[in-house]
Amino acid sequence: MPDADERVRRLERRIARERSARAEAEALLEAKSRELYDLNQQLGRFAAELEGRVEERTRELACAREHALELAERDQLTGLANRTRFTRALEESIVASRRDGRRFALFLLDLDRFKDINDSLGHEAGDVFLQRTARRLRLIFGRDAVVARLGGDEFAALLPARPETDLVRIGESVIRAVRRPLPHRGRSLEASCSIGIAVFPEDARSGSDLQRFADIALYRSKASRGVATRFDPAMSRAIEARHALGSDFVQAIRDGGIEPWFQPIVDGASCRTVGVEALARWTHPTLGFLSPAAFLGLAEERGLMHDLFAAMMRRACPLARTWIRAGRLDYLSINLSPSQFKLGSVADDVIALLAELDFPPQALTVEVTEEVLLNDLARARVQLERLAAHGVRIALDDFGIGYSNIGYLRQLPIQTLKLDRLLTQDVATEHKARSILSAIVQIARALDLHMVSEGVEDSSQALWLTHLGCRSLQGYLFGRPMPADAFATHLGLDPLRRIA
Repeated sequence: MPDADERVRRLERRIARERSARAEAEALLEAKSRELYDLNQQLGRFAAELEGRVEERTRELACAREHALELAERDQLTGLANRTRFTRALEESIVASRRDGRRFALFLLDLDRFKDINDSLGHEAGDVFLQRTARRLRLIFGRDAVVARLGGDEFAALLPARPETDLVRIGESVIRAVRRPLPHRGRSLEASCSIGIAVFPEDARSGSDLQRFADIALYRSKASRGVATRFDPAMSRAIEARHALGSDFVQAIRDGGIEPWFQPIVDGASCRTVGVEALARWTHPTLGFLSPAAFLGLAEERGLMHDLFAAMMRRACPLARTWIRAGRLDYLSINLSPSQFKLGSVADDVIALLAELDFPPQALTVEVTEEVLLNDLARARVQLERLAAHGVRIALDDFGIGYSNIGYLRQLPIQTLKLDRLLTQDVATEHKARSILSAIVQIARALDLHMVSEGVEDSSQALWLTHLGCRSLQGYLFGRPMPADAFATHLGLDPLRRIA
């Protein structure tokens, strides 16, 4: 039996070893399970913390975006909504009206005799008047209204209008408020205003018609000045006249009736004319000389900005080429409208025109505004990069009055900054204005950007701007926009000289 006993002992030892191994495995498994549990707990806490950080960062980015949009939609001088915000508010009001029958009114307001303030007391006084007028408009129209500065001395307001609301009386209250004299540095600032009013949906079925009808009413008000006029269907003759003007404008483009006028851009140190900006002008056969404000709106409405640009290029480039070959000019500058970028072919259009006109791309600068970039930055970048690759220079116009996102200067092929008059007008009198301008000059130098200061009207401005490092200057001090013959004389050339 000894063999049997030995086999039993071996079996017992084997069972003991297996039990020990199983216990060790179970202990190890339990330890690993605890370790995994602890790791899962840590991962859970980390995920919760990460989720909190993401939510916080998302809120920060949303706030930053809202702030950026707010800045982009605010008029920097008055704090009112700008044209971009006004357009969006108009579209939103139309949608709401169509959804629930809300009735609203559009007030268009234009200051009368405002030019007298600028001419007699200077642009600083004019800006003060605009700022205080904006406060009065906000107060009278109230919190429910969207009050905007559309540009210059033009304002607009969108106001809910119940059937019993006396809109003309509101307009008359605005006129009385604007007419009250404003004290400024011992002087009295005085101007009046004219107002046109149109109501949606009674007067119009679209935003463009509403603006057009309010503009017709405003035109009627300006004939008398200082009155508020509600649009009336009896004004159809005025509508027909506008349509007729639009047709005349189309014909003028086809017949070469749109004429480029030229404003010099000079080197502040030498006073040599280095560039010229071409600006569209139209002398109507019966209405006479019309300012751009009279026909640029028509061009936008009828989708004619591309045709207008092409007409300007065909008239301006041969003249500029002659002046450049004569050594009296370095480049021609011309504006591109935001609407031209919506087609997606503006770069090809410009390049084709340069080839057609045998004009050197390096001698052409196209000016764009921030509106182009705000509308569709990605599309604008593609078009601008294509133009820059072809040799055309890109200028960011009116820099300093909109959002003025410096990121554009890094992301886009911009070679020139055109500083708006509002940014440079006080450079000779205010230390802060000089400090801001000096900082912008430093940024421009670091990014190898050329700078042009617009609105230079006196020699002290020119001296300070040149001293701060902004050498290219444009403004009435050096010349107002003028016809080609006058500009040729300005350059010291024979205006009758044949174009090569």
